[in-house]
Amino acid sequence: VDLYQGGQVRLMHGGITEQRRGEGIFGGPDPRINTRTLAHYWEAAAEQSSGTFCITNGQFFLMAESPTRLPFSLKVDGQILSDGYEKVDHQDERLMLEIWSNAANIRPFSRETLYGSSAPDILSGLAEVGRKSPAKYVPRTFLGVGDVDQRGTYQKIFIYSTRSARQSDAAGVLRDFGAEKVMMLDGGGSTQLICDGKSIIQSDRKIPQVVAVVAGSSDPASSGLAEVFNQGLFNFNPGSEQDTPASPLQTAGPTGSLIDLKWILFTMLFVALVMVIGISRSKQQVY
Repeated sequence: VDLYQGGQVRLMHGGITEQRRGEGIFGGPDPRINTRTLAHYWEAAAEQSSGTFCITNGQFFLMAESPTRLPFSLKVDGQILSDGYEKVDHQDERLMLEIWSNAANIRPFSRETLYGSSAPDILSGLAEVGRKSPAKYVPRTFLGVGDVDQRGTYQKIFIYSTRSARQSDAAGVLRDFGAEKVMMLDGGGSTQLICDGKSIIQSDRKIPQVVAVVAGSSDPASSGLAEVFNQGLFNFNPGSEQDTPASPLQTAGPTGSLIDLKWILFTMLFVALVMVIGISRSKQQVY
C-alpha cells in the first residue's frame, strides 16, 4: 500500500460490548470485543466502499473468552481502543505499526511509544522471532514497511498472507519486496484472506480485528497490483508441503512467461499481497 500516493489501509474491529476502562496494562481500556467471520467484515467494508479489494486478519486475541480481548494495543482514528491485557509474555518481542496519512513505521511497543505516538492508527503485533512456533510451516500473516522510493520515510506498507511458512520465510518474502521492518500478526487458524469477494485463504475462525485495503477509482489491475501478483513470489513444488521463496531471477516459467496467478490461487498454498494502490481514507467499526 503506497501511502505517499494516497493508498491506505483500514483497521476494522468487532463491536465493543464492555469498555473495561482502567483495566488495560497501562491503565487504559481493555475492552471485550465481539468476534465476526471475515466474510462479515468483507460485507461491511464493501458496503461502505465499492472499491474494497482485499481484507485479512489482524491482531492476536484471547480465544478462551467470548467476547474476546486483545493482548496488545489497538488505536483507530486517534482513539486508543485497547491498551491490551498481556503483562508478562513477549515482553521483548512486542512491536506496533503506526499509520499516518502518508507514512508508516514499525517500532517497539511500550507505554511511551503508544501514548506518545502522533499516529492516528496503531496495530500491534510481534517481532519475526516471536515465540509462535517459529520453525513450523503453518499459516502466517505478516506486515512490513519500506522506503522503496528512497523518500526518507517508510511510505509503503506490505501485507503478506500464506497458508504455510516459517516465521523467517514470511519475513524474508517481505524483505525481498522492499520491506525494511516487519511485524507478525495472528496466524494459524486466524490467517484468512478475501480478495474481490472471493475467499483465498479460508478459515472458520471468527476474529475480533482485521486489516482492509480499498482500491481507488481505477481497477486494481491497472494500478500495478496484478503485475506485483504475477511476479511469482514462490516456486511451487508439487511434491512438497511447503512453499519455497523464489529468487527475483527465478520468477519465469520454462517458456519464459511469469507464473500464472490463477494457478497459484488454485493450489491455495500461498497468497502474497504487496499492494501499491491509491485509495480514499476511511475506517469502519463493525457490529
